[in-house]
Parts: sequence; C-alpha cells; structure tokens
Amino acid sequence: MPDVTAPTDAADLSGLSDAVLCARLEQLEREEQAVSRRRTKLHALIDFRRSGGAATNDPTLEPLEAAERELSDHRLELHAQIDALRAERSVRRL
Repeated sequence: MPDVTAPTDAADLSGLSDAVLCARLEQLEREEQAVSRRRTKLHALIDFRRSGGAATNDPTLEPLEAAERELSDHRLELHAQIDALRAERSVRRL
C-alpha cells in the first residue's frame, strides 16, 4: 500500500509515484468532505442558537464560532493541498 502521508509541497510532489499521488489525493478529498460536513453541522447549530434569540455577542456562541473558524482554516489548507495534487496530476497527464 502506498504511503499516503507523503508531503504535498509542490517541490516534493514531482518525486511521488503516481500511486502515492492518487492515494494522497483521495485521502485529502475524503478528509475535506468530512471537515465540510462537520462545518455545515456547526453552522446549523450556530444559526439555531442565534434564531432562539441569542445575541451575536452571546458568550456561549464563542466556542462554537471558534470551532467554526478552526474548521474553516483547516478546510482552506486541505483545498490548497488538493489543488497542488490535482495540478501535479494534470501535469503528468500531458
């Protein structure tokens, strides 16, 4: 089985085998989908709490909003890694 923990820095991608590249891309895409699902649920919870009359400065929302920001940042990092892997895959198919 290929090592799917391979780096996703552009300089390192050219050294990956096709199998490792594809496996890493699939792994990151699955992770991004899971993060997106968690983020969607968190958004729904925040919206629900706010619709119940909670003010936007309600201290009980702060941990939820912080978790949402963290998930959003992680999702953006995943998108960057996925884009790099897809670009490398496209180069190889030329």
